[in-house]
Order: sequence, then C-alpha cells, then structure tokens
Amino acid sequence: MERRYGVQIHHMMALCGGFFGVYAVINRMGVFGSAQTSNLIELVCDFLGRDPMEISLRVLALVFYGAAMVLYVALEKKTSWNLEYTAIAIDLAVAAVMGLIPAEVNPFVALYPVFFATAFQWCTFTGAKGYVSATIFSTNNLKQTVTSFADYLLSGKEEAGREKKLEKALFYGGTLLYFHVGVAAGYGASLLWGTRSIWLCALPLLGTAALIETSRRVPAAETAAAGAGR
Repeated sequence: MERRYGVQIHHMMALCGGFFGVYAVINRMGVFGSAQTSNLIELVCDFLGRDPMEISLRVLALVFYGAAMVLYVALEKKTSWNLEYTAIAIDLAVAAVMGLIPAEVNPFVALYPVFFATAFQWCTFTGAKGYVSATIFSTNNLKQTVTSFADYLLSGKEEAGREKKLEKALFYGGTLLYFHVGVAAGYGASLLWGTRSIWLCALPLLGTAALIETSRRVPAAETAAAGAGR
C-alpha cells in the first residue's frame, strides 16, 4: 500500500535540501556542504600538493559525513526510533547552530554540522512511490527527469507502461522543482540575513514533520473506522 503523502514529504525534504545547499554555497565561500564529490577531488589534490592543513580539514569533513551514515545504520538496527523525525530534529539542531557560527570561520570547519545533517537526511529520505531519489543534490534527479520525459515522449500512445513513464518523470521533475524552490528561498534569505538565514529552514522542516505525523494518523484512523463498520 502506497504511503499517504509520501511524495509530498519527499518533495518537502528536497526543498530543505536545496535550502541547506544554497546556504553553504552563498555563505561559506562556495563550499557545497551536501555532497562529498568535490571534497574528495580536492582531498586528492591536497595529498598530491602536500598541504597537511587542507588534508586534515577535508578528511574531517569526510569523517562527519561518514559518521552520520554509520549513526543511521546503528539507529535503524538497534532502535525502534522513527528516523524521519530524527533526521528532521538533526536538521533543526544544525540549522540553529549554523546561524550562530560567524561568517569569518573557515568554511569547511563551519560546515561540518551540515555535512553530518545532510548525510543523515540522505540515508533517511530515499524516495517515494518506489522511486529512489536524493533530497540533498540534483544530478541523478536531473538524469531521471530528462530520460523519463524523453522515454515518455518517444513512446507510442498505445505502448504499455507509457503513463508510468510520465509518472516517473513528474516525480523526479517535482523533486528538482522543490529542491530549487528551496535554493531560491535560501538565496533570498541569505541576501537579507546572511549566515542567520538558515533559521528560516525551520519552517519547511516543521511542515514536513506535520505531514509525516498526518500520514501516520490517517491510516490508523481508517483502520479504526473499518473495524467499527464490521
């Protein structure tokens, strides 16, 4: 059975991912705190260039990112916690802290909490309706949107599964849209409030928590109603 509001929850977390991403880029000297690709590339360059300080800073960023993944697996295996609420709580805590870190702090050091929070979010919110999708960056979402729309448009009108291709394209396209709505909101907030703009992300995070709670309560209410009707 498809989860109620699953797509909306995923898209809202993509909005938060866009907000965190643009906050890091705009306020922390262009460093993208939601992924490790550029960090690992720069880490290799630092090793070859023999820059011990840069190496240590980037290794620590990798440690924070990996630690969040390890924590997710540990909590999933050893506890009965709702990890969606946990991810949102971590995001809220990190947003609160990030707004207090002065702009002049080394951008990599300042973004250690973001590396941790976004990695945990990535592990927790993995997609909806059977589609695997990241909420913290866009590369695969862009690929899936373009290829799915192309597949839909190039399919014959009577071809089996054509509507499913459109559904897939709309899901990934919606994730891209919400991510970049978050980027736009975060960019505008950064122009107004600088490093403290991250606090505005609390609004969509709390809205997502409300959606999750609603999605949990509605099936329970429906089950109770079905039982009463017997």
